[in-house]
Amino acid sequence: ERLNYFHKPQITLKDFWKINDKLSWTNMAYVSIGRGGGQQAYSSSNLTYAADGTIDWDVIVRNNKQTSMFGQVIPNIDPSYSSNEIKSNNILAAAVNNHLWVGGISQADYKINNNWKFTGGLDYRWYKGEHYYEVRDLLGGDYYVDISNRNSSNPMARVGDKIAKNPYHNHRDAFMSWYGAFTQLEYSKNRWSWFANVATVVNSYIGYDYFKKKELILENGAEGGFNLNGVDYASVEGVNPFIYDNNRFFLGADDKLIYQGQEYTNQSKGVTSNNSGKHWAVGTTLKTGANFNVTDKSNIFMNLGWLNRTPQFSNVIDNNTNQLFKEILNEKIYAIELGYGFRAKKVSFNVNGYYTIWKNKPFPYGIQVEDPDDPGTYVRANVNGMDALHMGIEGDVAWYVHPKVTLEGMASIGDWRWTSAEKINVLGNIYEFDAKGVHVGDAAQNVFAASVRWAPFKGFYVKAKYTYFAKYFSNFDPFSLKGENAGRDSWRIPNYGMLNLHAGYSFRMEKSTLHVRGNVFNALNTRYISDARNNYAGGGFDAASATVFMGMGTTFNVSVGIE
Repeated sequence: ERLNYFHKPQITLKDFWKINDKLSWTNMAYVSIGRGGGQQAYSSSNLTYAADGTIDWDVIVRNNKQTSMFGQVIPNIDPSYSSNEIKSNNILAAAVNNHLWVGGISQADYKINNNWKFTGGLDYRWYKGEHYYEVRDLLGGDYYVDISNRNSSNPMARVGDKIAKNPYHNHRDAFMSWYGAFTQLEYSKNRWSWFANVATVVNSYIGYDYFKKKELILENGAEGGFNLNGVDYASVEGVNPFIYDNNRFFLGADDKLIYQGQEYTNQSKGVTSNNSGKHWAVGTTLKTGANFNVTDKSNIFMNLGWLNRTPQFSNVIDNNTNQLFKEILNEKIYAIELGYGFRAKKVSFNVNGYYTIWKNKPFPYGIQVEDPDDPGTYVRANVNGMDALHMGIEGDVAWYVHPKVTLEGMASIGDWRWTSAEKINVLGNIYEFDAKGVHVGDAAQNVFAASVRWAPFKGFYVKAKYTYFAKYFSNFDPFSLKGENAGRDSWRIPNYGMLNLHAGYSFRMEKSTLHVRGNVFNALNTRYISDARNNYAGGGFDAASATVFMGMGTTFNVSVGIE
């Protein structure tokens, strides 16, 4: 039943130009083309199973082809649509997610003198994501009835046609653009080094929905009345918003509008696909840091950062209505990091501590609230004011036991908690939650790893690495944290560890090198939970009420590359 398929070629072109001893210019252009999706039964709850638990496709095909009426078995023909074709009751369909991503970055590096260096550049990216459901297999029938496309008068869907179960399954396109600029100034003299970085980005967002009725914009808003589908309207006042909204008429396949003696259909000139309107957001990054070499083998460093981060597409445009969210704000992140490093012939290590204040962390996909400007209708809005504090210590060490043997280890110990207890007014709707002191979910806060790498002869290596994940809390809905559950941690996912194995060999030839690599992930086939949602199936803040994703069992890959 289930089939995932995807193809994503990526192409990158780089150009390096050393203009003189002080100035160099680097340019890069890239493209990523993704095509594919995930297939499943359109109605999984109606699948028929054999005694051994497998899906009985023969029964499903037979039920699609024929039906029983008054004790007689007759072909499943619906004369409302066709006098001789079979109408399928269940089909295989795929959620398709295609994308086209192109971009480029241009960077100049200028050595001012022996101590100062300047870097600056421009960055541009353009992204199109295409989403829809597609008929893959009619399972014995000739067509499937789907009325989700309001711009088509033919509901009979064939193999390859686009359909939708829910509004977010509609044939939709998401467009995003990034316009970026960055500069960095670096200083280095004797034991000191320092840098300062300033970057900005301008994002644009727009969504198109090709299944919703198309739009016709009349500058004067149909003054003097209009006729739609044979019904006369004296004015636009009080007209159903699904017909008319803010100078826009919505015309489907069977709609006909007459205004000032002119007839319009959804195929008329000037009629456009349903779109969200464009939203612009500006983000900024300021970073600075300094390093001091205490000795030839050790150093201390500090980094400071401030990020004004633009939101993701899923917190800007509602996938159900193709409308812009209300209350769209940027995230604000303030960070400081202090560290120490040591390097010697036999051993090297680094240790650092971080303290990050993260303001206005977005709640994924926002929430649905009543529109104060149009009571009875609902819109998506962001929940602003969710703040968190992330702090912790990280370290890594490498011990060169032998020229052919290296032992490595790392530890990351974090304490990430929400700091918000709020009453938030979202478009006149009051939402209350108390997440103060609650651990942030959706990621392991403590991670430990150890590895051994053996290179017995030139060009060949084997490596075993064991990683342990702990202090991992399930993701949760902040609005469940009120009343007796105020300040309560979500269900804590059991700790787990995984062993990964890696090996590689490089064949050196006269003018090229052939690299062969292999990896085995989760070599011990450990059973673990990789992700969880708290209280999705109840309210117990425990394993019984959580929904989970089980981790992958043992997997492997082999790669060959030529250089």
